[in-house]
Amino acid sequence: MGRFTQLAIAAAQQAIADSGLSLDYLQQIHDLPIVMGSSAMAMDLLAQPPSVTTAVNCIPNAPASAIAYINSLNACIHYVSNGCASSLDAVALASTLIRQGKADVVIAGGSDTTTTHYVFDGFNKARKLPKDYESPQTAARPFDLFRKGGVIAEGAGVVILESEEHASERGIRPYCYISGYGTCIDPLRSFEAAGIEGAMRRALDNAGVSRKKIDYISAHAPSDPEIDLTETNSIKAVFGEYSYQIPVTSIKGACGSAMGTGGVHQLIATCLTMRNLLIPASTNYTTKDPDCDLDHVPLIARTQKIQCSLINTHGFGRSNGSMVLENV
Repeated sequence: MGRFTQLAIAAAQQAIADSGLSLDYLQQIHDLPIVMGSSAMAMDLLAQPPSVTTAVNCIPNAPASAIAYINSLNACIHYVSNGCASSLDAVALASTLIRQGKADVVIAGGSDTTTTHYVFDGFNKARKLPKDYESPQTAARPFDLFRKGGVIAEGAGVVILESEEHASERGIRPYCYISGYGTCIDPLRSFEAAGIEGAMRRALDNAGVSRKKIDYISAHAPSDPEIDLTETNSIKAVFGEYSYQIPVTSIKGACGSAMGTGGVHQLIATCLTMRNLLIPASTNYTTKDPDCDLDHVPLIARTQKIQCSLINTHGFGRSNGSMVLENV
């Protein structure tokens, strides 16, 4: 298997265990949806001479297929590839299946393992990676004045989505509710990630949530000089003066940018933020950028009750997604 499949299987096993749903129960569901997203294929296998299993192990839907096969699930699998927005798009598709009454339970998430020489060389040539920091641990510094590029990471994240009725019947407390989602492409001849503004507006409208109800924003902010600034300006455009009252942080200073998995990593972190009343700090944010002047919660996590959150993602190819979460 490719490494992105291995990590997806591990994440799925943890998610199933965390949900309290038995494997016997899941195996009885006919056409159980599994929706996974990634930005690339099994890059580690593509860097090796092909073998008899390369074709099947490199295909993009290999993680979803393997999750179904290893757990003996009667599944219908879906695959989403939309750059770094892939996994959040996958979760949004999963929630749509539930809202449309097509499923009561869905396994959803993403996995990406692009930490290969080929990928690093490509990102270097695109001038997206920092080159002159002494420590890799401090290289990713979202919103910081001296940010010079993101750090490529790898990983997987999987969540179990349920209809409200299904969760209520078995007496469990969800981490949160998915209230709405919006997508928007970057407008032509605009700054990269300028479409985040449209995605946020559509997500808020779809959720029926007023702007002043948002208590926290999990930003895409990969530590890119232009993207972080564009996202900041987009937040100001949507929320106006209220944007200065919203904590806006990025987890990528702590865990890097796991490409297509980044969105579901943000989703999981935000769910825990809302449950544990603890906003993650923007790691490595030490020098304030006068243009990125929102409340970025520098260095130290903050205790705060969060009722409603917004998550932003952006992917190469000009895709953007925003998701609204509400506390239970």
